[in-house]
Amino acid sequence: MVAAGQPLSRIVALETEGRRIDRFELVAEIATGGMATVYLARLSGVGGFRRFVAIKSLHPHLAREPEFIQMFLDEARLAARIHHRNVVPILEIGASDELYYIVMEYVEGDTLGHLLARAAQAGMRLPLPVGIRIVLDMLAGLDAAHELQDDDDKPLGIVHRDVSPQNVLVGVDGSARLSDFGVARATSRLSTTRTGQLKGKLAYMAPEQARGAKDIDRRADVFAAGTVLWEVIVSQRLFKGEGEADTLNRLLHEPIPALRSAIPDAPAALEEIVARALERDRSKRYATAAEFADALERVARQLGVLGAHKDVAAHLDSVLGTEISEQREAVRAWISRSDPGAPGGSSATRVDRRFGRTDDTPSATSAVVSAATTGRLPAVTPSPVPPAIPAKPGARLWPWALVVVVAVAAGIAWARAREHGAQPAPGPTTSTSTSTSTSTSNSTSTSTS
Repeated sequence: MVAAGQPLSRIVALETEGRRIDRFELVAEIATGGMATVYLARLSGVGGFRRFVAIKSLHPHLAREPEFIQMFLDEARLAARIHHRNVVPILEIGASDELYYIVMEYVEGDTLGHLLARAAQAGMRLPLPVGIRIVLDMLAGLDAAHELQDDDDKPLGIVHRDVSPQNVLVGVDGSARLSDFGVARATSRLSTTRTGQLKGKLAYMAPEQARGAKDIDRRADVFAAGTVLWEVIVSQRLFKGEGEADTLNRLLHEPIPALRSAIPDAPAALEEIVARALERDRSKRYATAAEFADALERVARQLGVLGAHKDVAAHLDSVLGTEISEQREAVRAWISRSDPGAPGGSSATRVDRRFGRTDDTPSATSAVVSAATTGRLPAVTPSPVPPAIPAKPGARLWPWALVVVVAVAAGIAWARAREHGAQPAPGPTTSTSTSTSTSTSNSTSTSTS
């Protein structure tokens, strides 16, 4: 079965307010790993502007290592060029006092890896329509990275090299996003890989990548995606062994288990798709992630197992609803402490309203859990935004109508006075002005001078 990952743990907001990275106020620690720590942070601006982001901060002791700095810069530089709903957006990269950090959009959710672990712990499999939708989203993000071009319209040749369930972030909006381009390879890559050094997770590597080939291309990611699909369907690890040597032997030499060896009643058409993606001879694999996705979607539609984003969202709510609610309360508590002047928690409400979502549209905020940072994402409460109250017809016109009525009445009175021989009161005869004032009770008074 899938190795049990840590459950989505309750996020405890930072007890000390005022901790900052440049202009970002740190709210909670999302995850930490060997290379970086990921924080939930808040950005405040003029006029009460508030926005939550995720900040991935390189550990200070690594900020003195040129190789790690270059890897960190590579991730930001490559990922920031990809604008796609299924890739975690990078907003900016910063450096301050030997502290390097990446600012990412934030979304609540969990990794595909943890969803698989939960299903395995319960002795169940991820619902097939849900799993297929997640894999299709992953493939769409992967294809966007593969097709990326530079400013001169030349292919960048990006290969992710670390496609795995841990790097697929599934949001409560039902959309999955590919993350962590920290070991991606591109023709314009700043840093280089040392000779003989493997990067990525061995259990998800393509055979040519595991052998250390220098000419790996997008088909290596297709193999990794095929491994992910196999595990999503079966809820077992495909190549993971007792140790690295055992894993490598399974990857390179032992027969790759067919889908129906684990699930005898699996549809033959689905088995064929998985088998082609897992061909050791890369010339026999799908040439692109898009080709892989097209074949998978076509068969899933024929079999009636093509899930929608709302199905994924419903599944996350069923398995993570309680934990997400607890995490929201933790973040709410931090907001209450940091904004003590907000009566009745109104500050939290103002901040949280921006986290609305729909079932089939990715939210405008997302965050990343990288291979180096295997923790989970906290959540911020989505509060319903009250609909705007439409103005009543003529609401803006009635004060001016009153002015006209009064003016007409005054004119009639003046005309009648002349008929009876009355004379206008002495005073200036050159100008007549009308002024309108609004009181605190929204009543309007008019005076004529």
